[in-house]
Amino acid sequence: MFRKDYLLRMMEEMTEAIGKVFTLKQQRKHTEALSELDELLRRQFGLNLSLLNSLPAEDVIEMFRFRGVIEVDNLQQAARLIEEEAYIYNEKAKVEGIDDQEKLESEDEALIRLMRSLHFYLYALNNGANPRLLDAPDRVEGILEQTKQYKLPARTEKQLALYREQQGRYDQAENSWYRLLQIDDSHPIQYRNEVQDFYERLRQLEDEQLQQGGLPREEVEEGLAELNR
Repeated sequence: MFRKDYLLRMMEEMTEAIGKVFTLKQQRKHTEALSELDELLRRQFGLNLSLLNSLPAEDVIEMFRFRGVIEVDNLQQAARLIEEEAYIYNEKAKVEGIDDQEKLESEDEALIRLMRSLHFYLYALNNGANPRLLDAPDRVEGILEQTKQYKLPARTEKQLALYREQQGRYDQAENSWYRLLQIDDSHPIQYRNEVQDFYERLRQLEDEQLQQGGLPREEVEEGLAELNR
């Protein structure tokens, strides 16, 4: 009960702050809007936006570890703040009279933050976060639509593969794993063993489940055979 009340209070505070941010964005007060998000992050987690956006994603996730467990509901709230920060930069890029260089920089900052928030949403959902707390599944799909013309970082592509598998969308999970297999050998992490584990998990499922997931058993076997060639 205590944890539920704690999360509700945090959500109420976040909703109020994002409402203020929306108003500031409409008034084109982008610096003030960013400050509002930064202050909320400091109050709730003792962190700041600069830190969340500069550290490696894995290090940020570790900062939400408490008593050996990642507080995934807190992590997805941080993801929501980073997502909102991205939208502020998007709005900044649309201001009339802004020079081309500043516009490009704002668009780049927005994209970087969308990608980062996507990673945190996916990690949180893959590790037991409440999907109704922030409508995170809808937010994931929204960010994917906005960034579809860009290549995802490998670590985020992996989280997307796991998420699609969790959803029962095995064909889309396979697409993500396939993209990870195309990574150059110089990349520090190779995913072949994890792809094999994916196919082995699918082999344990019923034919009907595989069919519904868009990846019939014969395609699973073909994928596994191709991997082992």
